[in-house]
Amino acid sequence: MIVIGRDDENLQGLLGRDIPSDLSPQVHYRPEQTLGKGGGSIAFLAQRVSPQGKAPVVVKVLRPAFVRKLGETANLLIRKEAVALGRLNERVPPTPFVVRLIDTGSLKIERANVPMELPWVAIEYVHGGALGTTLAQRVRRSLRDSGYAYDPARAALAIDCIGQGLAAVHDVGVIHRDLTPNNVLCSGRGADEISKIADFGVARPTGVQGTLSGALVGTPGFAAPELSTGDPVSTATDVFSLGSVIFFILTGEPLFNSMAEVMRSAETGRRRSLLEMPGLHPELRKNEKACRSIDLVLGWGCAIRPDARLSEALAMTSMVLPHLAAPKRLERSFISSFPRPIEPAVTEPREWRWTILHQPGSSLVIRNVAWDGHGRAIAATSDGISFWSGTTWKVASTEGLRLAGGVRFVQRVGAGRWILGGDDAQIAIYTTGGAVELVDGPKGAKKVEAFDGDLEDISVLVTIDDNDVVCLNTYATKRWLRPLKLDGVASISTVTRFDDGRWLVGGRKKVGGAYAALYSALDWELEAVALSADVRAFLASASRPRKAIGWLVGTQGAVLTKDADTSAFERVPGEPLLSAVALDPFARPWAASAGQIFVRDDVKGWTSAWKDEDVGVPIVSLFLDAGLCIAMTADGGIVEGRLIGRAAAELTSPSQSPPV
Repeated sequence: MIVIGRDDENLQGLLGRDIPSDLSPQVHYRPEQTLGKGGGSIAFLAQRVSPQGKAPVVVKVLRPAFVRKLGETANLLIRKEAVALGRLNERVPPTPFVVRLIDTGSLKIERANVPMELPWVAIEYVHGGALGTTLAQRVRRSLRDSGYAYDPARAALAIDCIGQGLAAVHDVGVIHRDLTPNNVLCSGRGADEISKIADFGVARPTGVQGTLSGALVGTPGFAAPELSTGDPVSTATDVFSLGSVIFFILTGEPLFNSMAEVMRSAETGRRRSLLEMPGLHPELRKNEKACRSIDLVLGWGCAIRPDARLSEALAMTSMVLPHLAAPKRLERSFISSFPRPIEPAVTEPREWRWTILHQPGSSLVIRNVAWDGHGRAIAATSDGISFWSGTTWKVASTEGLRLAGGVRFVQRVGAGRWILGGDDAQIAIYTTGGAVELVDGPKGAKKVEAFDGDLEDISVLVTIDDNDVVCLNTYATKRWLRPLKLDGVASISTVTRFDDGRWLVGGRKKVGGAYAALYSALDWELEAVALSADVRAFLASASRPRKAIGWLVGTQGAVLTKDADTSAFERVPGEPLLSAVALDPFARPWAASAGQIFVRDDVKGWTSAWKDEDVGVPIVSLFLDAGLCIAMTADGGIVEGRLIGRAAAELTSPSQSPPV
């Protein structure tokens, strides 16, 4: 039992103390700082401590006064959130568009000599970074920086994520009842930006009885009329809120300013139009026909009478998204969202805190990794596919997946959407619902080595043919083009898109030594990149296609930087075998070897960011965000680094707290 002060209504006495898990005896949660304070609960950033390692989570604890006032109804709030989120955890991987439930329980405390139990729930921590944690913060950030809300491409991505998340919530029999921009959490940027529905405290899962008697449910401006009148709620209730959220994404303002305005619109038939809003992005404003079409869809989705309203989230988003058509390919990191200067040119190692989230040494053998926009990952392993949830590894669903010989590679092509490839060169489109499409590989391929691209655009698949010759295969316009055979190459370990039509490939020659080249996928041309130093092999790559610049790393600490006109070579101090490379949001390359991570800046060159001699397994993949680095070892170990102190404060918005 934890003793807290009589006046400690904000539960600061819990900081640094252990909250034991009711479900897992070896697990406890240690609150480290307060993230947010609400009328009924306090949200803490906490460490989940288990025998496997430590991981950041959000622990939401109900306030003592709230529990005392509501009695059993207070427990109902936590139970509703746990049931609502728990149903979404049953599929692995779970939907990435809803925050993930980690644990729930009841904490025994003593306050003023009076014992009581405070219900709590632990959910995944969403790293918002410099752009903000909530959708509301990110849209406001866009308005502040550019004068406008989201551009059409960014809006399309956000609307698609939220629509899919809401559909997943409805599929498990839950009505959210309070979908707002403050209850959507965001992470990542560019094509990796992802939006996740959160805060199920007033949700209504089927089978869970009870409600907050006499309390107003929903947020004015986003809440459907039936939430204030007490009429029955349904999926159409959430669709109403979704319509107002879409309007907010496009304009920075809700569709309705109050419930009174909602009721007046029932009498007048008048509601706000996109073209009236000063925050509408110019790219969308110039397409008046698209704006009026979206207005019509929102009018249907936000009809006052539920029986006249759209009842499915995907029905609404499927009618809005065609008017926000985005380019086929977006770069996975855009720098323009960060006003300069935002980060010191150099950050010292002491400014980073490193944690082992999952101890190395598991039976997993990682072949390839695809990170989601918030540090979760799908991994191709020797046993199939596994999902890193942020706290644990779980075997992922293989429903509908028929890849002979196992999974060789995995690549993220969108939120909740991946490309998987088997040893036999077959390729599958994979979602949280299982495999939805299967593409036969190129003829004559007997083994896969590497892949990069998008089946909706251009892809490059590296295979070994029946004669043991390495081949570069281009997939375009839904078919495989003639393969380009690399007779003098022993293996290609990595391939990454360099610009619109070229791929940077790296590997090893048959006569010995590293191999690097630029491959023009549609022209069937190969341009070898000359090396001025002795390197045995290149093993990993990263690139910025918009800038036509790429990096190859490999043995003996080798780093090859290639841009449109020149190439440069350097070695990381100590000449370690570099098995992974990635770029942070500031376009700085990071590289990793067994037990060590390096970062390069223009002042000091390559320096060590983290080192642990006890980690003897190579790091095979890196995930980077502003002030965040996550590394995965070949056996499933997970290491996380976070920028702390003043340096971290420069990267974050004033308010990063999730809804409470």
